[in-house]
Amino acid sequence: MKKCFSIFSLVLLFMGMSFAQVRIATAYNYPVDDAVLAGLKSIRGVGYAADPFKDGHSAIIATNYNDQGHVNVFINVGNDSLQLVWTSPKLATGGGGSTPRYAMFGDLDNDQIPEVIFQSNANGIMIFEWDGVPGSYNFGTVPSQVIGSDYLANTSGNCEYMEIGDVDGDNENELLVAYNANSNATDIYYSISATGDWLTDEPGFSGFNVEYKGVRTNLAKWRLSGGSPYAMIAANLDGTGNKEIIIHNWNLKNVVPMTVPSINTYVLSDTNNSKQNIKLGKEDDVALFGGMATDIDGDGREEVYLPTYPAEGSTQMGWLHMISYTPTQSLTEIDSTNITVLNMSSVINSAMFGYGYGDIDGNGKKNIYIGGAYGMNVVSAELQGGDKTKPENWKYSVIYKGDSTILSAMTIKDSAGVVDTVKLKNTAFVSKMFAHNTDFDNDGKEDMILPYQALDDSITIKKLVWNTSTSAFDTTTSKIINPKRWGLRVLEKDDAVGISSKELAMITPEDFSLEQNYPNPFNPETTVRFALPVKSTISLKIYDMLGKEVVTLLNKQEHDKGAFEMKWNGTNNFGQKVASGNYVAELKFGNFSKSIKMTLLK
Repeated sequence: MKKCFSIFSLVLLFMGMSFAQVRIATAYNYPVDDAVLAGLKSIRGVGYAADPFKDGHSAIIATNYNDQGHVNVFINVGNDSLQLVWTSPKLATGGGGSTPRYAMFGDLDNDQIPEVIFQSNANGIMIFEWDGVPGSYNFGTVPSQVIGSDYLANTSGNCEYMEIGDVDGDNENELLVAYNANSNATDIYYSISATGDWLTDEPGFSGFNVEYKGVRTNLAKWRLSGGSPYAMIAANLDGTGNKEIIIHNWNLKNVVPMTVPSINTYVLSDTNNSKQNIKLGKEDDVALFGGMATDIDGDGREEVYLPTYPAEGSTQMGWLHMISYTPTQSLTEIDSTNITVLNMSSVINSAMFGYGYGDIDGNGKKNIYIGGAYGMNVVSAELQGGDKTKPENWKYSVIYKGDSTILSAMTIKDSAGVVDTVKLKNTAFVSKMFAHNTDFDNDGKEDMILPYQALDDSITIKKLVWNTSTSAFDTTTSKIINPKRWGLRVLEKDDAVGISSKELAMITPEDFSLEQNYPNPFNPETTVRFALPVKSTISLKIYDMLGKEVVTLLNKQEHDKGAFEMKWNGTNNFGQKVASGNYVAELKFGNFSKSIKMTLLK
């Protein structure tokens, strides 16, 4: 079954600047009747990889709370299409608790094969490695490895943000995790590396090394004991040597610098001069989804950007904090001289969520992107030049307001023939976006990948009709399916002026077909037909009713888009005739499959 989308080239108004046009390039209308995919109405975050499979296809990974938690992997297949290629398997235990909240591609075991990495409540951090077969997009049916209770003090809870990369200069990747567990004593900041190598569905003799473990209750000197862990952000703050790490917790938006002077050596800031931490919030604000590092002015030194999720009554609504260091400042301390406030309240007067960076208008000036609710779905802070620490050198604008036609409710009031309609716009917000100078569809235009939360799958319709006999309104309430259930959108630069619309397709497992064999029953031979919506790597096997493989007709072979058929002559893998009875033909693509039952008579 194909899912349809709308693409709009939007003419937008910008505040204080001339900006390139942007459009919704792709919007995923999740199916409300699918127990798993319906979870894509509330995507906490997305990850992205430009060409993880070395076949020219970029990939998106999206979080999904439904069914105790999954992640879904999509690839760009051109011709205005996305394809769902992999869904993580159903959890045997644990999960739930609104997890996973963060998902990413990585390579923790350093074997140059991409992995899907996410945290699951009561399970820990799950790692699924691609099988390496061109065109398969298969990350397995069980985790390749799990960072579980052997390495984590407590697997229950959640992680809003994780990072992977070589932070200590040993040419091996580390995973930085701020684990928000269900007790303060097990709220821990970790740096974890891999030992050995795992495969798809197989841990082998691999394991993990906990290079750093910072227990919340032991870190009172750094004000890290007073609030939940939220992020560990690696950044090359001085432009030389190993990266540093900015630690963030929910305690008046507290931040602490950490240096990594050598392999497996992590040093928290110096407490001797009372500059070991700084609280950026006057009230109990937080960077709810973490933050990011980038070099906005190309001086070789990265900055860290932390958006503000404001506490009730906060006076810092719309504040984006930038942390930076000059060449002469010590990395072992932090104070107000390291902080620049970018007050974006003129363009975003609500909570700030996701973040990214790029140059979507192509004017050579880098932008910091921030996600928000409707009316300010994506806003920008653009450095105009000069000193980045001077707020007057920045310009703020709304890049994408959101779609005004996506509704939550509608009230239709009929007062003796005079009809008045009031529409309530949906206020879904952009959560953990991905925008790092991204070109998702390789067309030379910058893209932003926008996940949404708080999106309604239905619209409440309230009708009030004046009843002259009772001198009152008769009220009826009903619900209709929201036709724009766009939990995932891709925003793209577009220089065209005006509004245009066209249909896009989302290819899902429903679009792969396996027909009933013919003839059936059969003797001595039958034909199995199947159709592929896109070029795919597939297997076609015959099993007996106990699930034992009888014969392989196709084994991980690549086929172009189209219809195909295979014949089976009733023999097994050894060329021997099999007994009469019932058999199952299974077409497997990625970690999805379809099967039919057929009968051999003699």
